Amino acid sequence: MDIAAAQADLRRAYADGGPGVFISGLVWLVAAVIEARDGVATGFVVLFIGGVFIYPLALFVNRTIFRRTSESKGNPGGMLVLESTIAMIAGLFAAWLFLDYNPDLVMPLAAIMVGTHYFTFKTAYGDRIFWLLAAIVTMVGAAGIYRFMPLPLPVTYMVAIIELIFGAAMTVKAVRNA
Repeated sequence: MDIAAAQADLRRAYADGGPGVFISGLVWLVAAVIEARDGVATGFVVLFIGGVFIYPLALFVNRTIFRRTSESKGNPGGMLVLESTIAMIAGLFAAWLFLDYNPDLVMPLAAIMVGTHYFTFKTAYGDRIFWLLAAIVTMVGAAGIYRFMPLPLPVTYMVAIIELIFGAAMTVKAVRNA
């Protein structure tokens, strides 16, 4: 399978990746609400545990609502997404280590980890929108740390909104192109 065919196969199987991004946005939104109510530590636990369910929920949505079949056996793009997710989990663990020392860095670091993991999705799916999504989420995380630009909302809410918008737009595009 050449790279263009593998990318098209992933776009077909996962509705351009939109449902996964949208579900991630919902997880970030729930984490933001919990963080605002109960603090960073609880919000981060919600983000991490909710994150574990993003792929299974996206798979469920893709198979049941959008009637997408699995990607082809041996498609290397699926492994690329998995490998970047493992690296992201390691980064989230590093963010968690800051809870006792500087909790204000935890969610911005988590945003940077999630944002940077989206960069590989461009190669997996063959869609440059993932570079834009990755850059924006990563920049929001960096802005939360370095304050080089004002954010209208806390980082956790910002990531939620960004992912919800991108996920919805990507899903609509996939459905229209099906």
